[in-house]
Amino acid sequence: MKRLCDRVHALLGQVLVALMFVMTLTVGWQVASRLLARLAMRMEWGPLVEPSRWTEELAGFQLGWVALLGAAYALRRGEHLGFDLFYQHLSPALRRGADVAGGTLIALFSLVVLVWGGSSLVLMTRELGQRTAALGWPMAWVYSVVPAAGLLLALFALEAILRRPAEETA
Repeated sequence: MKRLCDRVHALLGQVLVALMFVMTLTVGWQVASRLLARLAMRMEWGPLVEPSRWTEELAGFQLGWVALLGAAYALRRGEHLGFDLFYQHLSPALRRGADVAGGTLIALFSLVVLVWGGSSLVLMTRELGQRTAALGWPMAWVYSVVPAAGLLLALFALEAILRRPAEETA
């Protein structure tokens, strides 16, 4: 399981880097097009240059994708939100219990809310034929990151639960 999670985590890291790169370009173009449009207005070129309409929508989607996928990436690295100050004062046995309870809650939440609920959302928007306003993309594509992130979170939480006893015996 470790080898599978290592590969998935490495691929996820590359996807996040690519998303951040494209998001930087998207936001950069959004700012540049606004500045060009203002310049055109001052030079009385009016409608020749308009601010980009699709960049704001795409940047918003990318931010959501990075947040959801980044949560899974951070969980695997052990950098997810937690109560470290409290956790550090627990005995090893209580830490193990806290790790199992936390991993179980993360896996359950991920499977029920993100995978099941996200899949329902994807299917509903697909059936309704909803599309994004500026780009015209199917909303099902945009929302498909929700169940995907849920599967990744559940996988990494399960791995953390199974990995912990091996670390204690080593």
